[in-house]
Parts: sequence; structure tokens; C-alpha cells
Amino acid sequence: MKDRFGRTVNYLRISVIDRCNLRCHYCMPLHVKFFDPKDVLSFDEIITVVKVAQKLGIESVRITGGEPLVRPQLPKLIYRLKNECALKEIALTTNGMLLESLAQDLKEAGLDRINVSVDTLRPDRFRKITRFGDLQTVLYGLRRAIDVGLTPIKINAVILRGFNDDEIDDLFRLTLLERVTVRFLELMPIGEALSLNGMGGYLNLTQVKERLIKDYRLVPVQEKGNGPARYWKAPGAPGKLGFITPISDKYCATCSRIRLTANGEIRPCLAYDLHVNLREAIRRGDGEAIAAGILKALEIKPWGHHWEEGQITQTVMSSLGG
Repeated sequence: MKDRFGRTVNYLRISVIDRCNLRCHYCMPLHVKFFDPKDVLSFDEIITVVKVAQKLGIESVRITGGEPLVRPQLPKLIYRLKNECALKEIALTTNGMLLESLAQDLKEAGLDRINVSVDTLRPDRFRKITRFGDLQTVLYGLRRAIDVGLTPIKINAVILRGFNDDEIDDLFRLTLLERVTVRFLELMPIGEALSLNGMGGYLNLTQVKERLIKDYRLVPVQEKGNGPARYWKAPGAPGKLGFITPISDKYCATCSRIRLTANGEIRPCLAYDLHVNLREAIRRGDGEAIAAGILKALEIKPWGHHWEEGQITQTVMSSLGG
């Protein structure tokens, strides 16, 4: 399955809910209007879309939100995706607040990989950036996920100039101690990230990468996944370090993904409000219409964003699924 620029699209990100138990400053407003619950896709409807998408060429899916673990009985969806759909991989991104209690169920359901957001190792900063989060709860969840075999785990950290950029080396050193992959993400000008109210701002992570390569003699390595990160590691270290640099070193030319929002839209690009609304077709179980909608989304998928030139994206990140 290819878009109009010849890029192979084989990766579907599925937002199962737009609600979250945190309110991270760069993601979700403190007061936000959520989708009407009746508009949120059921598990049966999600399975219907994935089966159609798989026939068109989708090979891997990632479950997102909002916060996906807020969705009741999520391991049942993982189990169904694993057993009813011919997928190569099922991954999940979470804030980790509910991970300790659900890690075993997710593993038994067939989840292949998990990413956990940890922007800071300081409890006070963690609560400040998330508004309601507790760092120790997330660290307990990470340990539980490692113990049940959801490894290797990826830790995502959005690095903000003037907020947590003084922790870059501390976060990197986790890769010297554990079999984890720490990934540094550049701030994207989407929704709430346009106004962080003193929480810092954009930092060029390509420059950070060059400094870390020099300081720690990092060497390039491969890492399993479907995203845009480039990976490095210190010689002999059990873990890896990844960089996601959508502005300083954009990767649109290799984009292989589309998104299914919790209310049934296919979004071909994170940076634009372009979408195909498939909710009614999904509700009817109309496989032909769903397939046509996915192919339409590929037709309108743009070459890439223009964030580096000042473009901004007004849609709230939490409603897109990241």
C-alpha cells in the first residue's frame, strides 16, 4: 500500500480513547471537551477496521490514546488483535500510571512492545509537567513491565529547553544500567505545545545527539520498531538511545503510518487536520467503504510538515493519538 509519493504505508496507530488520567502541558488542556462516548469506536469496530487495513497492507499497529490503559478491558482488545488479525506486531504507548496493575494482563494478551513516557527523573518536575502524575507510580509500572517480560522497554522523554534539558545525561545513563531504550523527542508545535506557560520550549536535539556521540563515544545501532527514531548506544551498554527529531532533522520522506482516531477518523498526517471520517462506514461494518476511505487518506497524505518554517498545528495532540 503506497501513497501518492511512493512511500509504503504499513503501520497503523490506533487511538482507543481520547481521555487521560494526566494533563501533560504539551499534550492536553486542563479543561478539554472529550468525544461523546457514543462516538468512540467499540472493540468490534476497531477489529473490523484493522482487518480491512491488514488486507490493504497494514502489518503493525500501535495502541495509543489519550491514555490507552484508561480504556476498560484493554487487554481484551490486545488479545483479539493478536488472535483475529494477521499482524506482525502490536505495540502500545502509555504514561505508565496504570501499568503496574495491567502489565501481566497485557503480556498474557499478546502485547509485543511497550513505550512509557517519562520526561523527567525528578518527582517535583514530573508532577509539574503532568499536573497529576506520580513518578514513583510510573517507575513501579516500568519495573513490573520488565519483570513480566515486556522488554525491551522504550522510555520516551520530551526534552524542553529550560525545563528538563539539564537531565539529558541522567536519562541517557539509564541505558548504561538497564536493557531499556531511552528516546529523546523534540517538542512539536501542536495544540497545547504552542503555549507551555513557563514549562520550557523547543530544543534542537540533533545538536544534543552530536554532543552525546562525542562525549560517550556512541555508535549507531538498529532497533526494532516502526517509528522514525534513529538509535545509538555506548559500547558495552545494555540499553540504547534514540532521537526523534521532526524539526531539526525531519523524516517525512520515510513516513509509513496513518492514524485511526477514537471517533473513527483516518488521519494521514499528524501535522494537518486532513482526515477521512469513516465512523458511519465502520458502524455499518461496510468493509468496502472502509477500504475506500483508507485509500482516500493515502491520496491526500501530504509530503510532510512545515513546522521548521513556522507552521503550527491547532488540533490537540491527545485527540490525534500522537
